[in-house]
Amino acid sequence: MADRTFLFLRHGQTELNLQKRFQGSIDVPLNENGIEQARAAARRLAQLKPSRIEQARAAARRLAQLKPSRIVSSPANRVLKTASFVVELTGVPMHIDTDLMELDVGSFEGQDIVALKQAHGLGEHEPFLDILPDDAEKWETFAPRVCKAVTRWVERHPDELTLIVSHGLVFRALTTHLAGEQLSSQNAVPHIFERTSSGWHIREID
Repeated sequence: MADRTFLFLRHGQTELNLQKRFQGSIDVPLNENGIEQARAAARRLAQLKPSRIEQARAAARRLAQLKPSRIVSSPANRVLKTASFVVELTGVPMHIDTDLMELDVGSFEGQDIVALKQAHGLGEHEPFLDILPDDAEKWETFAPRVCKAVTRWVERHPDELTLIVSHGLVFRALTTHLAGEQLSSQNAVPHIFERTSSGWHIREID
């Protein structure tokens, strides 16, 4: 991964999110709540007011500001719709990268997550990666795919602040690779991945 700060936004809620079902590569649209979540996230990103410390860090990174100056989105409909609200408010150019697509969970797609975990002896909050079917994309393929995609964009535009708009497992892969722990993101909650002298710091944008 390139040692440059970037922003991340997970897509807004879908009906499959609400029902706690796997969606992976299923092209599910945002539901009404997801649209409102995405609009709220766009307002938050468009109105970012960095503190003096953050302004100094931004200057040190040769970034003009902490607002996004380029948006890169997964091609999934739910993600493109989420990103479109940020584009509408900021006028920032958007690009699509197929490597930011969600993990394909194979025959698990559309199925009840909690029920499948119970069937495999897992608790509701235990990770499901070890029980994915044989026809699912392997994590060992997925994680490098999304990390390389983010690296490409931040290295290609080193003087800009890139906003990655993508999926929940993409966020988990990035946090695992950069911070050494699997973190989760709620729908349409923007985060900043900041590279400092002490390592990567990942936090929700207030």
